[in-house]
Amino acid sequence: MATASLLSRLRRSRRLSLLLFAGSLIALVIAATWFIAARAGLARSYDQLSNRNQLLAQAQMAQQEAQLKVENARSAQQVMDRLSALGLQPEGWGERMINLRSTQLSRDESAALLAGIAAGPDRLFGAEAFELSVTNPAEGLFHLPVLVDERIPAPLQVTLRGSLLFRTGPADDNGIASTTGASQP
Repeated sequence: MATASLLSRLRRSRRLSLLLFAGSLIALVIAATWFIAARAGLARSYDQLSNRNQLLAQAQMAQQEAQLKVENARSAQQVMDRLSALGLQPEGWGERMINLRSTQLSRDESAALLAGIAAGPDRLFGAEAFELSVTNPAEGLFHLPVLVDERIPAPLQVTLRGSLLFRTGPADDNGIASTTGASQP
């Protein structure tokens, strides 16, 4: 009887061991599946975090650019207010672009051109490029050439590029342009 009881206990124990093994194996498979899914979710979360950080950096750059534009607009408005207080309204000025590239002009024509762009109360010139040179190395730029044998002095070579701003309205007693023709305080 002891043998039968031992065999019966062993069978139950084997069955119990198999059930325990099967349960453990199922639990292990479920845990492994959950771990793999959690790891994939973690990778997705890191990707989303990276994307959000990149979007945040772009938004911060856009905000800085917008703030810079606002500051530039305020600065431009302050300049416009100061100019308006001085009577220098943009409506009272015109603009012409001058573009001469390696043009040869006589000394008289060069002098007239330079006198025409010289700064004054009714005009301003902003040069982007300016070059004035002699075409004959024997002649000087700042000294009139000595006329030998009635020879005409060689022309000067002029390169001039820029904007000429000039008044379009009449100026008052202070030299300030008035767009209405009336004197401004």
